[in-house]
Amino acid sequence: MHAADTRALLAYNRWANDRMLDDVRTLDVSQLTADLATSFKSVLGTVAHIYWGEWLWVQRWAGQSPKQRPSYDDYRMLEDVERPWRDVQADQERFAAELTDERLDQRIAYENSRDERWEYSLARMIQHLVNHSSYHRGQVVTLLRQLGRAPRSTDLLVWIDEAGGTP
Repeated sequence: MHAADTRALLAYNRWANDRMLDDVRTLDVSQLTADLATSFKSVLGTVAHIYWGEWLWVQRWAGQSPKQRPSYDDYRMLEDVERPWRDVQADQERFAAELTDERLDQRIAYENSRDERWEYSLARMIQHLVNHSSYHRGQVVTLLRQLGRAPRSTDLLVWIDEAGGTP
């Protein structure tokens, strides 16, 4: 994987997250926080999980191993997630701007919340972040449909087409 490809992947991820958040903003607070019997209870809980995962991986890329686990009950409104997520997105953009092919090959070790040690190349970590966010955006799509909404596609090829075929 090359730095330019990685920057494109992170740009796609941001576009997809922004598009998802636009669709989520159509919900009222009761719909946003309704317990829909899913992994993270609600649309808001699932969105918060995506945000938290992105925050966690940025920390790990910087050599940190945060141990705290989020309490999704702390997020009562979408703005509670969007506000800190903007900082994470800015951190990702700064990080992406400085990427090199050599840096992507470097291995980074971290400990998870269970004190288990893991190590992967930076490229694999970034791929995982985008995959993780895509997976959970898919869950948000399902929840939005259950609430009677018609969310827009966040498919990679849609992003490429909207970017004129050359992201």
